[in-house]
Amino acid sequence: MFYILVLNSFDSNYILSSNILLFISDKSEKIYKDPLNQRNLIYKENKEKIGVYAWYNNINGKIYVGSGDPLYRRISDYYQQWYIESKANLYIVKAISKYNLANYTLFILDYSTKENLLECEQKWIDLIKPEYNLNPTAGNSKGYKHTEESIEKMKNLAKGRKHSEEIKEAMSLNRKGENNSFYNKKHSEESLNLIKAKALKRKNISKPGLKVEIKDIETNITTTYNSIRQAANSINSDIKTLIRRERSELKKGINTPYKGKYIITIKREE
Repeated sequence: MFYILVLNSFDSNYILSSNILLFISDKSEKIYKDPLNQRNLIYKENKEKIGVYAWYNNINGKIYVGSGDPLYRRISDYYQQWYIESKANLYIVKAISKYNLANYTLFILDYSTKENLLECEQKWIDLIKPEYNLNPTAGNSKGYKHTEESIEKMKNLAKGRKHSEEIKEAMSLNRKGENNSFYNKKHSEESLNLIKAKALKRKNISKPGLKVEIKDIETNITTTYNSIRQAANSINSDIKTLIRRERSELKKGINTPYKGKYIITIKREE
């Protein structure tokens, strides 16, 4: 059930004279007073939701309003070191770095739909005028470009730990059976013939000797693969897509998360 707030139905004098914290506490869908230690609960209750959230600074009373589609993935950014470092110039990120998430309360202000999300976020921004939102327009962070320093930090963060054999096995099992996108499907005879014909003509299918590092920014785990093919298979992609994407990212001078989740670095020799 979506909670829809009609701004005109509220007495503006009441809002102005009331304590904002009490107001949003009363109107919010969910409240997490200890978000640093309630991450699993936040994930469980919001993983398939779309909506508007607010970070409330328990020390100075300042608020930031944002939105997510999906909601949890957006909220989870604030727990990621790569995000905190690469977005260090944002006001809310600076504030979280200064005060720590332990001194914030997370409010889920509204659950919404994809079509109405920005309108819903704008409604809350207009309503409570959050101090951490320097731009009073919903969705204004879209189109954000990383600084050169941020790009370099993201590249460095993409290098790091490798999966243990135990984790690799767990990830492999997680992609089998019904979890596999091609589960219970078959190629048509025509598709099989096309695949065979292309395979016969193809040269240098893989790039031997090119190691690929893939960092899952949700788990903060980096895995190193011995070939582009291995790396592509691990994230249900293909060689051509990763190579095209690498060229495009190098041209733009940025390494953005693939599928919103993976930082990919192809280790080419200088």
